[in-house]
Amino acid sequence: MPYQLPDFRPVTQGELRRIWAEHPEMRRLVLEVERYRRLMAEIDGLYKSTHEAWRTNGGDHLVALHMLQTLMTTERYRGADS
Repeated sequence: MPYQLPDFRPVTQGELRRIWAEHPEMRRLVLEVERYRRLMAEIDGLYKSTHEAWRTNGGDHLVALHMLQTLMTTERYRGADS
């Protein structure tokens, strides 16, 4: 069984920019966080395309796609600046 992470406050874009500027040794980590955030945005776009194609061809709501979209939305906005 995988180890569950404890609850924590996500790092904001502003914090990532500050870390990038003040801690050059952490830039790889900052790039990794940003890469995953962009990947989440890309996956969200693919979800929307898939959902639209399904609906256009007469399909109804797919529970799995709806759950995926909910997860993606939550993840995408976790680290957004307040």
